[in-house]
Amino acid sequence: MTDLVIRDALLCDGSGREARRGDLAVEDGRITAVGTVDGRGTTELDATGLALAPGFIDLHTHYDCQLFWDPSASPSPWHGVTTVVMGNCGFTVAPCRPEHRETLMRLLQFVEGMPLESLRAGLPWTWEDYPDYLSALESRGLGVNVASFVGHSAVRVRVMGEAATERAATAEEQAAMAALVREAVAAGAIGWSTSLSPTHFFADDGKPAPSRAASREELVTLAESLRGFDRGVIEVAPQTVIGSVEDKLADQEFFAELARASGKTVSWAPLLASPFLRDVGPRCLDAAAALQRDGAMVVPQVGCRPLELRFDFATPGFGLDNNGFWRPIMAKPRAERRRLFADPDFRRELGAIQGPFVAALAQGWDRLVLRMPGSERTTRFQDRSVVEIAAERGTGVLDAFCDTVLDDDLEGQWGALMLNFDEDAVAAMLRHPAGVVALSDAGAHMDTLCDQGFTTYLLGHWVRERGALALEEAVRLVTSVPAERYGLAGRGRLAPGLAADLVLFDPRRVGTSPTTMVYDLPRRQRRLLQGAEGIEHVLVNGVAVVERGVPTGRRAGRVLRGGV
Repeated sequence: MTDLVIRDALLCDGSGREARRGDLAVEDGRITAVGTVDGRGTTELDATGLALAPGFIDLHTHYDCQLFWDPSASPSPWHGVTTVVMGNCGFTVAPCRPEHRETLMRLLQFVEGMPLESLRAGLPWTWEDYPDYLSALESRGLGVNVASFVGHSAVRVRVMGEAATERAATAEEQAAMAALVREAVAAGAIGWSTSLSPTHFFADDGKPAPSRAASREELVTLAESLRGFDRGVIEVAPQTVIGSVEDKLADQEFFAELARASGKTVSWAPLLASPFLRDVGPRCLDAAAALQRDGAMVVPQVGCRPLELRFDFATPGFGLDNNGFWRPIMAKPRAERRRLFADPDFRRELGAIQGPFVAALAQGWDRLVLRMPGSERTTRFQDRSVVEIAAERGTGVLDAFCDTVLDDDLEGQWGALMLNFDEDAVAAMLRHPAGVVALSDAGAHMDTLCDQGFTTYLLGHWVRERGALALEEAVRLVTSVPAERYGLAGRGRLAPGLAADLVLFDPRRVGTSPTTMVYDLPRRQRRLLQGAEGIEHVLVNGVAVVERGVPTGRRAGRVLRGGV
């Protein structure tokens, strides 16, 4: 008798092949049979009407800190995710000397939107070196499997101290950094990550993220440090955020140089459909495909959801702290902010702002939406744009916006749709074979972004509602494709001998629930949280972490050292 048999499921095995009905058996955390299972299981699940897929893989998270106070990595498993890759964009908390802890926490505060109070209260800091950091994670138990990058910015600060934000490294410092990367990878890091993005800086003093002070020579040196390993990935946040297509292609050519220097995959993020550069996605993906054919494995990360920035005017936070116009306003007392929204001169100032962003917030009043009303007076406006609100109020858009903010006493949360809302462009990018679906940013931007449910959005919106992808292809995009791109051995497929990371879901119902705000971070700081619909059972290494749609709290995850 085996541990578990799942009966009569629609088997989406991760290959993209046509799904078929059948059974699956699990013993000691591994799949032992797929298809027809004659023997009985200690536990048997009737999966009639449900699809069974390999556990989903989220390649772009920032759970490095959250796992210490929330080992379940909520809400990712609720959405069928069984493996997360963290430490992206060069921002990690190891290696780190005690005197540099505050620097790395401030970096996470300003770049990744993690509340400083939560970081100070929630991180145990029982490590200095990267190997000890991985051991600290393992010792607490994990609800999901974790693969982790070592961050370039952390490595730089460890070697150079405060000078890491100010200058290029010497040859000796570059050698010391390369040694730290090799130590981390030998201990189990999946590779190293970095950021060249001009949006990554310390908002209080304007200093760049440490990795942005690195020379190209330094980046190539770190790439070469992976040469001695039979595995490894480099992840990069690129220099060009909103620039010309030619600038993005030039960035990608440099990533190809890193791929050749390392002999490894270089994955970069984000590649999003832009209203300013309609051909950016196809041209970058076509160029990546050509590089891949030539042996330089450069892989753009493609998002399947609109990029929506959330903010309110009551609580200073990441959404407006990095906005040059609104940051000084959010620093004023709340009463003064309230007075400004009622002031005709301030309204005229908002209306006079030039450029592509109305009120320095969104690319049009139709792209600025009230997501969470702050009072009963505005509940009728939920999920409606300023244009729609103005039509109902019978006023101009500027007055409608300011009056609604005041009606909510600044508490209402707004969403600005920034990128990736051209659905035809996004569909084409999702189908392009050169990319990989990612970009949840789970664990970061706590009260500003909420894309942890990208897997259920993919299955609900793009498969069932839009019909842009077959169910089997969508499952492949979040299972075997990321496993193969990142060398996550033994995962991403339904096959005997592989890890029993499994998700049972209802294709007729799968999707994302409405976003809510919760106050469950250390020191009762807030975050956006999105639940899932139609995810019935999620198993990590054969153990249920979601059972009949309810999280179990069990900790069956592992640190996948080197992806294994």
